[in-house]
Amino acid sequence: MGLTQLARNHVPAAAVLALAFAALSTVSVAGATGWLVLAALEVGAASTLATLLPLFALGTVLGVPLTVAAAVVAAVGTAARVSAAAAAKRRAASTRLGLAASRVERHPLARLLGIATLVEDLDSRSPERRADDRIERLKARYVDGAFSEWELEERTRIVLDEEGVPRERASTIDDELRAAERN
Repeated sequence: MGLTQLARNHVPAAAVLALAFAALSTVSVAGATGWLVLAALEVGAASTLATLLPLFALGTVLGVPLTVAAAVVAAVGTAARVSAAAAAKRRAASTRLGLAASRVERHPLARLLGIATLVEDLDSRSPERRADDRIERLKARYVDGAFSEWELEERTRIVLDEEGVPRERASTIDDELRAAERN
């Protein structure tokens, strides 16, 4: 597990630690500052605070760096969570766009009017993925008896040409079809 993942999983704990160390640092700096002010004014209470001065120094020396470290962990964890959420939304939007593109590609007039090409420009799927999706739909229609094996092969070649996918893939598709027919 990387440090970013660790920070992402422990954002609340890091935030609480940052607040606790910030409080320690604040009390320590305030105590040391109070001693300095009382010592400068030559007030008798300065000697009482002087006994606590080593604790104030220790609190400051430990508190400030630990506050910074915990705040950085909390910030990195928060940024990682926000980034992951944004990436998930982008993937979901891309999937929805891909589904819309698939629906448009199914319509025969879409290719004729050039709408399918326009949608493909917006589609983030690779040409291979688009071809796979279209060929899967063709296979389903072939299995349902919508057309013959020869028509399936022809339509598969057309899809591969339209998507710009090399034709060597057609042989793997044929192998998959034969395997499906045997099962």
